Amino acid sequence: MNDIDDDVRELLRQKAQDVPPHVEVPRSLVRRVRRRIAANALAVGATAIVLTVGVFTGVRALDGMGSSEPIAPGPRPSVEPTPSTSTPAACTSGQLRAVGSMEGAAGSREGAAVLTNLSSTKCTLQGTPTITLLDQNLAPITSGIRFVSSPPRWMVDRLPKPAGWPVDALAPFDSASVRIRWGNWCPDGRAAPLWRIQIPGGGTVDVNGLEAVPPPPCNGPGLPSTIEVGPFEPGTGT
Repeated sequence: MNDIDDDVRELLRQKAQDVPPHVEVPRSLVRRVRRRIAANALAVGATAIVLTVGVFTGVRALDGMGSSEPIAPGPRPSVEPTPSTSTPAACTSGQLRAVGSMEGAAGSREGAAVLTNLSSTKCTLQGTPTITLLDQNLAPITSGIRFVSSPPRWMVDRLPKPAGWPVDALAPFDSASVRIRWGNWCPDGRAAPLWRIQIPGGGTVDVNGLEAVPPPPCNGPGLPSTIEVGPFEPGTGT
């Protein structure tokens, strides 16, 4: 009886080997696995999106560090060019000729030195010139003289202010004048001096005509001779 049992067991074992293995997965396990796969896929997708945004932001930041220009510059305002203004140069002694005249006035002499632009170029005069008196040997007289600043003749005579004041622009053959008032030339009978004007633009101009003007009387022996000098102003000063 034992031999028969052993034969049956061997026969069953051989038949079992001939049957291919078949493992059936429970449905509940299948559903859990699918949910896990879907959750993992969603997490991986979200991670990829975050990494992509981070990389794009980093590249934009690096580009911004290398350039001061905005990424999307708007239209730039247009700048209108400033029109250039041409100002004539200051007159020089080579452009000017000076002629003076004076008349008696209450123990003094009053008049003007008139400077005319004899060049073909427009130039300007501005400010109060420096005047030097010369003796008969053309040496500067450095003592016994006091120079005083004077207002222009248009102020003294209460005339309208000239156009362009205090700059006097001289076209070719235009003139400007300098007011002069001279008093107390001592001693009486002293020779009349020669007059020379320092031009702000350079050089000096001798004033013709004033050497022929009779000097003012000596009203204060021992006192300096006083010469009032005004600024350059338009016109002849008459």
